[in-house]
Amino acid sequence: MSSSANLDFTGMLIDLAFMLFFGVGVGYSLIVGIIHIVQKKTKTFGYYLRTFLIAGIVGLALGAFGAFIITLSLMA
Repeated sequence: MSSSANLDFTGMLIDLAFMLFFGVGVGYSLIVGIIHIVQKKTKTFGYYLRTFLIAGIVGLALGAFGAFIITLSLMA
């Protein structure tokens, strides 16, 4: 008997990865942008794009590390 509440775990993981990447990237870029506006520094679009990408990748890595630690603690 099939349930109408089938879960698509791969889709959920992909959505979670996108939310984590873009959330951390946008959040960090906004914080850096606001700090530069207050300090009256001018930076190029490429600078903010690099901060977005680096922050997103670091956020994904930290999220994966956190998930790894959680799964290890559940196995013990």
